[in-house]
Amino acid sequence: MTAPRDPARHWLSRQSLDGPKPLDDFAADARPALTAGASVDARPPGSRDIVAISVQRAGVIADLLDELAARLRPGVESGPVRSDGELARLTRELADDMYRRAT
Repeated sequence: MTAPRDPARHWLSRQSLDGPKPLDDFAADARPALTAGASVDARPPGSRDIVAISVQRAGVIADLLDELAARLRPGVESGPVRSDGELARLTRELADDMYRRAT
């Protein structure tokens, strides 16, 4: 039986066999994936109508969107997030990068 997840500290969109996954662990796990895809992500854009990103970057963004969707479901209450802020910094970096690519 897995331990209950505290949405202020744990992912709502992920199930872990070892128990709840802390929010802060994701940023540490995502950084190596983003580094692995850096050669693709650094390519100059070929068209202003197409944004090309690595599979690794797309996976990190998809995980963050899954979590956002889980937190925005009607009836979900999470309270203030208790975190060291690294996940917020990573998310802001990804958003800034996507805005940059889209302009």
